[in-house]
Amino acid sequence: MALQPIRFLPGAVAKSRSCSYSASFKVLALLSSSTPMPRYSLVTVSPPRPDGIACRYLMPPLDQTDRVQVLVVTFDGAYPDGSLGNAHGHYIAASTMHGLHAFDPDCVVLDFRGLAYRWGGTLLRVFQDISLFKNAEAVPGEPLFPVVVVTSALCRDGFLLLGMPSGAAPPEWHFEDLDPAIAYAVHASKEWLSFSG
Repeated sequence: MALQPIRFLPGAVAKSRSCSYSASFKVLALLSSSTPMPRYSLVTVSPPRPDGIACRYLMPPLDQTDRVQVLVVTFDGAYPDGSLGNAHGHYIAASTMHGLHAFDPDCVVLDFRGLAYRWGGTLLRVFQDISLFKNAEAVPGEPLFPVVVVTSALCRDGFLLLGMPSGAAPPEWHFEDLDPAIAYAVHASKEWLSFSG
């Protein structure tokens, strides 16, 4: 069996810098030896969904949003306190990123009105992931990809304490009603889409 050199795709990033060339040579030696190649069994797996939380994707018709694609990602259920909610935070981030890839919207509205949340830092993961995906190549002065949040009494206090000083005014992208949140998202999206650099 002729061995071909391993080639990396342009722009690919190694997951770990601790991977050494000696490990690669060991694999190549195994492939070229007379040792039988192990046969691996594969099982179908699905991403985990924590108990007590659900996600839905909603979009208003384009004729209502001046052709701006607004993705509303709605979460319902309960987010356990602290590290007990880590899986829920990861689920929120993964579900939102799935929606961004699947629908390629011009903005996203995170609708947490049906989510009971008091505290837990993993909820920030969704904002970090969106920023890395949509804003990583932004130039100075460029508007950021619009992210809007809607909360209710179930989660408002916990959410506002998550990343804001106590007593600070809520950010302009925070709402307690969906319609003004969508209107804000449409306006912010137009700024983001029209930026020419």
